Amino acid sequence: MLVPMTKARILGPRSIAESVLGKLQRLGLVELADARTAHALRGLDCAGTWAARHEELAAVLAQTKRLLDALSGEPRSAGATHPPGRPLDLPALQAELASLSLIFEEVDARLGALRDERLVLPTYLEPLRLLLPLVPVLADLDVKELDLIGLATVAIVLNTDDERLVETLRLELAEKLGTRYELASTRIEQGAMGCLVVFPVDSTDAVRTILGGSAVRSVALPEPFEGLALNATVEAMQRRLVEVPRDIRDAEAERRALLAPHADRLAATHAAIRSELDLLSAMGSLGATQRTFVAECWIPRPRLEQLRRELARQFGTAVLVEDTRSSPYDPQAPVLMRNAGLSRHFESLVRFLELPRAGSVDPTLLMAMLLPLMFGAMVGDIGYGAILLVLAIFARRKLAPRAAPAPEVASLIWVLLLGATWSILFGVLYGEVFGDLGTRVLGDWALWRERPSARALEPLLLFAVAIGAAHVVLGLGLGAWQAIRFREHRVLLDKLGAILALAGLFGLAGWTVGGLPAGAFMPSVASIGLGLVVVMSLHGALGIVTGALDLLGRIGNILSYLRIAAVGLASAHLANVANELGSVGPIWLGLFVATFFHGLNLALAAFSPMIQALRLQYVEFFGAFFVGGGRAFTPFGHDTLVKEQEWEPA
Repeated sequence: MLVPMTKARILGPRSIAESVLGKLQRLGLVELADARTAHALRGLDCAGTWAARHEELAAVLAQTKRLLDALSGEPRSAGATHPPGRPLDLPALQAELASLSLIFEEVDARLGALRDERLVLPTYLEPLRLLLPLVPVLADLDVKELDLIGLATVAIVLNTDDERLVETLRLELAEKLGTRYELASTRIEQGAMGCLVVFPVDSTDAVRTILGGSAVRSVALPEPFEGLALNATVEAMQRRLVEVPRDIRDAEAERRALLAPHADRLAATHAAIRSELDLLSAMGSLGATQRTFVAECWIPRPRLEQLRRELARQFGTAVLVEDTRSSPYDPQAPVLMRNAGLSRHFESLVRFLELPRAGSVDPTLLMAMLLPLMFGAMVGDIGYGAILLVLAIFARRKLAPRAAPAPEVASLIWVLLLGATWSILFGVLYGEVFGDLGTRVLGDWALWRERPSARALEPLLLFAVAIGAAHVVLGLGLGAWQAIRFREHRVLLDKLGAILALAGLFGLAGWTVGGLPAGAFMPSVASIGLGLVVVMSLHGALGIVTGALDLLGRIGNILSYLRIAAVGLASAHLANVANELGSVGPIWLGLFVATFFHGLNLALAAFSPMIQALRLQYVEFFGAFFVGGGRAFTPFGHDTLVKEQEWEPA
């Protein structure tokens, strides 16, 4: 159900406006609205002071958030909290955070450098490793030795396997250096050539000019590896790649050890800053006269008296709370869904489609009753239902707590659990245990009739159509009742006209098959005609076409429920095929084949009926009455970690 909302108006002296807002924030009962536009009032004259305070708080909030993010995933106890209503001592807090951040920044910078090193080193190592076979002699030389003989070495990787480019480079080096160089090259991998150039140190600028003109990019090695021979560089980089992950773990442990003693304090500070920032933002929504302030807020009607008592307890008669007696169908009102028992687990499935409009019908309870029933009618097997029930219980215990960020997952687990129960009940009606396995053992024991049999086809189809007719007419009835509440007369006539036309069609169908007496013919035709006239009259000149199309659409919606019978029959036939194949050949092969096909059928039974049942709810049923566009009720202070009822002064 949707909790009825009302708009309350709070008035009091300007001097206590901030205290009243702080109390509202700690109570977490109301959603603030802008009182200035509602009553053409000016706001409180403190914008400059609030802006400066807001800027300071935002800077400290960013600092604490960064420190808390570094502790993400670490368990935190319920440590000290900041007393509600007491302003933060920003200078002391800033000094404390600056001292902690100074050490944190040093460790964090070291950790960042290590992570960068882990990413960058492989990009240097791979081309150098590929060049090792190219220089079996030079790889053993040290740069210091090269300096003694006045030589320098340059390693190059060309992204081509065309040896003509190497020859071009050789000619350019010969033109500039004559015979005072050595160039060795080889193909190091598909599409890449490795080159090693040895030349006098005094020709370094000339070599750089040649390589620059050849569009060869020079990349310097990291500082710790400069001055090493090629093979020594490769070995040092490989050792470093092994050491870096250990160094990262050590740095992360050092950072956690630094921040862990401050975790509770940081969390409390973060919550207190957010609370004060919310309070400063809320101050801008107040209206004011020369001596009083005015606040407007949405509140669940059952909580209005509690709000009055709480404000009177702290402020006495200085604060007045008025009920504006706004319409419960006000489209501006926020929406709060409250369902008891099992139905509350289906709220997220309604929200998944859209939040209902304030004052409209909340379909959660009906969805909780009918969605599992339709699922069970499609599966309809005791064996499959029992396995699905066990899986649902296991999933609820093991997976549901992890699905808190996605409540739709937990809701689907409940659909599976209740649907499996209905599957067992329908399995008793159909007389099915893993298809016709129960019949093979016990004979014909179905309370109703087994689905795959020829005599069951017509009753099964009629059963599915009957469910569809009842479901669609129920939706139209809810739409008519909702239209009365919203005073939408055209919508009311549209729903009533559709109900009359469908009732006439049902009567005509009953008369045709001999289920109703001959006297039912004329009332049925009259009902169809009257319903069509009502619906057509709402659409003007095009009503003749649109009215008939609307009726055909309603009939199509009802016939869409034949999928209940179709999906169920497909599952029953596949189970029977599995049993038939299992009885052919050796026992071990039959068991393997039967188990495989029953497992496949079970997977389909868990998935396909769920999708089809949800589709029937969202499209055929909700389409007859559901009005979306609701806005969720977000109480002022609802996400603040410090609540008044949790705070006890020391």
